Formats: sequence, C-alpha cells, structure tokens
Amino acid sequence: MYIALAVLPGLLLLALIYAYDRLHPEPKREIAKLFGLGALVVLPAGVIERALLDHASAQTTTWRGLLATAFFVAGMVEEFLKAAVFERTVLDRGRLHAPVDAIVYACAIGLGFATVENVLYVTSSGFWTAVVRALTAVPAHFMFAILMGYQFARARFLGTSRAWGYIAPAIAHGVYDTFALAGSLIADFVLAGVLFLLCEYSLQILRRARQPWRTRWT
Repeated sequence: MYIALAVLPGLLLLALIYAYDRLHPEPKREIAKLFGLGALVVLPAGVIERALLDHASAQTTTWRGLLATAFFVAGMVEEFLKAAVFERTVLDRGRLHAPVDAIVYACAIGLGFATVENVLYVTSSGFWTAVVRALTAVPAHFMFAILMGYQFARARFLGTSRAWGYIAPAIAHGVYDTFALAGSLIADFVLAGVLFLLCEYSLQILRRARQPWRTRWT
C-alpha cells in the first residue's frame, strides 16, 4: 500500500503533463524511457550527496549548514544530474520540435526521480509522509522540471545559454529545501508561499509554451 501511495502522485502528474501536449504528443516509449532514467539518477545523487555531507559534516541546525545542504548538496547535485540526462538524451539528439516538448521530457525525468525518492521516504516513514510529500515534495520536483524544460527550450529556440537549464531548477530546489529542512512553523508557512509562487510561475510557463515564441521572452 505504501509503495502504491508513493508512486501514485508522480504517475498522476506525468499523465497530466503528457495530456497537456494534445496536438503533438511525444512517443510514450520515450516518456517511459526518460522516466526510468530519472529514476536511476536517485542512486548517483544519493552517493554524491552522502559523500558531500560526510566530507563537510554539514549541519542543518545552523543557517550556514542549512543553506549549504539545501543549495549545494540537494539542489545542485539532484538538478544538475537531471539536467545532464536531459541535455544528453533530449537536447543533443535533436528531439525538441516545440517548446512544450522540452517541458514534457523534463517532467518525465524529474518525476521519475521524484517517484523513486518518494518510495524510499514513504516506505521508511509511513502514511503521513506519503500525504505530506504528495502535496509538497513531488509537486515541487514537477515544477523544478517545468523550469528546467523551459530553460532548455529557450536555449534551443531562442539561443540562450544551456547553463540556465541547470542553474534555474537548482536555485528553485535550494530555496524550497531551505524552508523544508528548517523545521519550524514559520518556515512551513514560507514554504507554502514558495510552492504557491512556483505553481503560479509554472502555469505561466505552460501557457507560454503553447504560444509563438519571440525574443521578447528572453
């Protein structure tokens, strides 16, 4: 039951973003492949994060340790690995024919990662963790992926730097984790605000992805 609860949010969001591209849906086989690659990223991400935490002896009890963990351990490692998968398997292989393609592919990778991570948390912590993460962490990874796809789409169609496909989601992830790891009531309220802003910006991106692109969006 716990595994089903952990897997369901990611699959529902994947179905939602796949249905969003109604005119020219991407091959389901490719979506499944990228979902699987995103899932595999959990292993190297966990190894690297553990090594960084052990080396730096990072402590989230101080703001310095909290920010280092949020931005440079979780945010940078996880989003950089997911972005590297996207760049190598999607961007470099010329699979983007429209901006929305980048968002769908990025979400497949991000939700694959989020689903496996969610299974690990939920099976070790139980039902309420499944409920909380279904409303916070999994949607957050979904929105980080929307940011990533948008930035890579801008690189493909507007000629901006690919680096933003790495940097933008890493910053968003770092901001999210800063308040998620803080463990206070005030931080929880701020976290809710961060999720709301991410949701609003993600909706703007999805609307833009269906419109003709011009350089005024840079």
